[in-house]
Amino acid sequence: MTDLRPLAWPPAPIRTERLVLRESEARDRAVVIELDASPEGGTALGYMFLPEAWGRGYATEACTAALDWFAGALPGEPVVLYTRTANVRSMRLAAKLGFTELERFEAYGAEQWLGVWRGPRGGVDFAGS
Repeated sequence: MTDLRPLAWPPAPIRTERLVLRESEARDRAVVIELDASPEGGTALGYMFLPEAWGRGYATEACTAALDWFAGALPGEPVVLYTRTANVRSMRLAAKLGFTELERFEAYGAEQWLGVWRGPRGGVDFAGS
């Protein structure tokens, strides 16, 4: 596994069709996207979108941009994603982004899902979607 510590996330701002991914500021409240790296567990994609940001495609757009950046920075390195199976929107997003299931397990009093993303071949193409 590649040492992920030297990579800064977020890098310089990443612009998509409607969004700019950049370092968080105190005024940011509706959306958080994270790529957390650890030597033990690799890299995990994390996100939080408040209800006012739901249903507009922001999660797909922002997470795709983050994963595209990651694939360019560390080609071939996988990214994992954990979510509750009861979180239908998050499960749908994981599938749309190209994550595939590794396992399901019980934690925090609910069934959890662990998926892996192995590069852009399974990702979303905004130009065509």
